[in-house]
Amino acid sequence: MRLVMGLLLFAELAAGNVARLHELADTRKLFLLREALQQPGWTRADILFYRGMVESRFGQEPKGIDDLTRFLASHPSTDAQRDAYVELAGAFRREGRYGEAARTLTELLRLTPPGEQSSRANSRDLYAGLADIPPQSVTFGRDMPVQATFNPLGSWDVPVDVNGRQGQWIFDTGANFSTLSAGEAERLGLQVRESDTYVSGATGKKNALRLAVASDLRLGRAHLKNVVFLVVSDESMFVGPLKYQIHGLLGLPVIRALGRVGIAANGDLRIEPGRTAKGAPNLFFDGATPIVEVSHDDHRMQMFLDTGANRSFLYRSFRSALTKDEIAGLTAGDDKGAGIGEIIVTRTDVVRTLRLFVSGHPVDLSNVSLLTTAPEGDERYRDGVMGIDSLRSGFTLDFRAMQVRLE
Repeated sequence: MRLVMGLLLFAELAAGNVARLHELADTRKLFLLREALQQPGWTRADILFYRGMVESRFGQEPKGIDDLTRFLASHPSTDAQRDAYVELAGAFRREGRYGEAARTLTELLRLTPPGEQSSRANSRDLYAGLADIPPQSVTFGRDMPVQATFNPLGSWDVPVDVNGRQGQWIFDTGANFSTLSAGEAERLGLQVRESDTYVSGATGKKNALRLAVASDLRLGRAHLKNVVFLVVSDESMFVGPLKYQIHGLLGLPVIRALGRVGIAANGDLRIEPGRTAKGAPNLFFDGATPIVEVSHDDHRMQMFLDTGANRSFLYRSFRSALTKDEIAGLTAGDDKGAGIGEIIVTRTDVVRTLRLFVSGHPVDLSNVSLLTTAPEGDERYRDGVMGIDSLRSGFTLDFRAMQVRLE
């Protein structure tokens, strides 16, 4: 029956059901949207926006930018223009083309109701403040051993060298930008730029941002230039319950630039720029956030891949994928999470044991928090967060193939 339903779905899509494409795009079901676009029967005009969206989200930003620009030139409706500008701004931002991202957001703000402008205006101002920075670049030297170590938070620290000075920072795919405490930026001798922008924590608290750029950053065999950092107060990166000061987060722009990078269970960090996996992607970008596809009991789910989080947890939407026995075994609990400058406690249900699959590889978790209220914003399109506890056996991130592989 599942096969028959799948064939009927694709027959419906191949017949030109653009409304279905819009539904998949609007709900961020990007894996399904990508598969739908691979079916025959579409005309170029029907799918130009959706093709640009998928290209951009699945790591082919230059192609996506071209198709989205062509789409805007066709003078679509105001709603469609807004959607296209959102996608374009995200693509430019991931490419490090901050000036173009800022200009795109300026166009978007002209079409945005006043009550919805605040966060977009903040992003526009942030990118405008980086417009004079050349895009980040990376070169690779000879391979060399690099050892990641577990920190008191339960996540991986990796050794970095900035302008000849060493540091230990969290390897954090959940950080949209690499981030430093003010004290760490000063220790590294970085020139800090003032900014009127902010970053919002999990409770909506606004933390003031400053900016810095490292002309030279090294991680193992990788040598990066023009690395952008957000700089926040030391207090914002101090974890009070553990009395632990976070000095830096190595964020997604740097991690992605490595091409293919992995950390083994023993902490060996591998950078393999010349290798690329085959097969379909199981990873896409939601803005600057990596989303991985997982399966549970034949349900396809989308989770935020956050290597800076020490624990995985589930959003309320994941409940529909739980088995009857798993639902019957739920117990009440509290989930304590840390964000920049804050600790929050949330009432949850607890799934005692949970088996997920990532590209066919089993991941067994225990005492997993299931949030009882739906998240807001972009998080409402996700089914949970995969933290470092789901990656303890070792993992590889291949950003050319847009794949996550577990060991």
